[in-house]
Amino acid sequence: MVLWFLSTHQHLLAQETYKVHSHNDYEQELPFLFAYSNGAASIEADVFLKNGKLFVTHAENEIEEEKTLETLYLDKLQGLEKSGKLREIQLLIDIKSEAYSTMKKLVEVLKNYPTLSKVKFVVSGNRPKPEDYKNYPDFVWFDHQNLDELDHIDLARVGLVSVSFKDFSVWNGYGRMTSPDFEVVQNAIAKTKRSGKPFRFWATPDTKTAWARLAKMGVDYINTDEPALAVQYLGKLDGNTFRLIDPIEVYAPKYEYNPESKPKNIILMIGDGTGLAQITSGMIANRGKLTLTGLKNIGLVKTASFDDLITDSAAGATAMATGNKTNNRAIGVGPRGEVLTSLIDITSEKGFNAAIVSTDAIYGATPSAFFAHQVERDNTEGLVTDLRKSHLDFFMAGGQNQEATVSKVFQTQTLDGFSDFSEQTAVYLGENKAPSMEKGRGKTLPEAVKKSLDALGARSEPFFLMVEGAQIDNGGHSNSTSDIIQEMLDFDQAIAEAIRFADAHKNTLVVITADHETSGFGIVGGSLQDGTVHGDFLTIDHTGIMVPLFAYGPHAEDFNGVYENTEVFQKILLALGSK
Repeated sequence: MVLWFLSTHQHLLAQETYKVHSHNDYEQELPFLFAYSNGAASIEADVFLKNGKLFVTHAENEIEEEKTLETLYLDKLQGLEKSGKLREIQLLIDIKSEAYSTMKKLVEVLKNYPTLSKVKFVVSGNRPKPEDYKNYPDFVWFDHQNLDELDHIDLARVGLVSVSFKDFSVWNGYGRMTSPDFEVVQNAIAKTKRSGKPFRFWATPDTKTAWARLAKMGVDYINTDEPALAVQYLGKLDGNTFRLIDPIEVYAPKYEYNPESKPKNIILMIGDGTGLAQITSGMIANRGKLTLTGLKNIGLVKTASFDDLITDSAAGATAMATGNKTNNRAIGVGPRGEVLTSLIDITSEKGFNAAIVSTDAIYGATPSAFFAHQVERDNTEGLVTDLRKSHLDFFMAGGQNQEATVSKVFQTQTLDGFSDFSEQTAVYLGENKAPSMEKGRGKTLPEAVKKSLDALGARSEPFFLMVEGAQIDNGGHSNSTSDIIQEMLDFDQAIAEAIRFADAHKNTLVVITADHETSGFGIVGGSLQDGTVHGDFLTIDHTGIMVPLFAYGPHAEDFNGVYENTEVFQKILLALGSK
């Protein structure tokens, strides 16, 4: 039974502000300045009183004469205040010498900086007794370090509650806490929350996983020795987390075709920038199911171009379209600029109808590789000229800004009005690229694939159809988990149409792969139960990771294994009985 598509309602988490505490900040190459300039909300300075001075040090034997609380921290804070650039900040002063004598000197020193009203001075380490907190000026707060006392001491001067994480869990910051540890840690956080005071663990694991887990559990200040990295990572934490509220329904392949028969039709589907993680993210968001993951014949494709380990879309698509490696940026030509014959050229000569559907512009790198011959992918004029001379029967893609030139050969129709082609036909899905899913493209791609297959399938001639889900790649370039998943699910709906057609006709080979992977996308958290994915990124560029290939229909087994992207071309021709 064919299941129709549901609208995809999704939820991108609103970004919360997570506060980072620069632990042992004095050990940074640039104490204070590094953490402050990188957005830390709290900075720690250990101090030791000696010879009437407050030295910044962890121990008396490590004192360096020039490193005082004033020179490393207070003077810099005052300089920012005078220039109007001081923001609200917490300075955690961790006393390592005797509490009361050090407190006396600290109060004396802080009185010399009366304008630092945006700085919350919190005393930690060797502190006065809780009952003595009230004896100090209002500009001094205290870091209380005993959860059992929160119910019966005066909390009026408590500015922070801190305890050692190791007293509650042995978790090392990788994977997950055990359930018992999680419960104990959560209870500690909840107890402090009931007191109304902000909370910090010290001695925490210092990993991205730990930062994210503790932030989500409600820890107010995330303890780290890497404040810049932690601020950056936590600043993107919610933006990189996506939840699909209403799953799409998928199509289950029937596997009723004869695997040894010669296919009549070829559908090549390319998810631009789609690696295994992109597919997995869509699967997790959709509660563990995709049409794509119902396919059994799977290969891995190497993607390097002729002149670089990391391919671009032009060279990657040219390899699949022509069976030849070429330089990055080259379209349908070899490394020396020689014109290459494409699958569309070959199949058209054999009497096939040929079509392209893409959410990119028709002159984009991947579509162009199947009909054009240019050494530079940005030579739009040359690509459009080649389009006008091509063997395409029709295309459905963006690129309406070139309609005036293209219409000299291709007659324009609308997607709603398209049902057949008696002459070369253009259906435009956007001025340049089609709108993204985030910008409201809706069901345009699966509908375009369905209409194309209905028109091609109604004819007696065989056909070659290339379908590109172009904007999964854009999600990778912009490091957007949300865009990757929405575009991946849309591509999967287009795949469902192709598999449905193949099941109905039993004579169609469907090959689904990618030109390359984009962004080094990784899945670092989430839930299959509620369709949540937390992603992270290695780069904003392409990577050299192999990409998966899925095949369905006659000769699908030929595509199993590990091979170069040029062999996609060869395997398609072999399936058709051609060399």
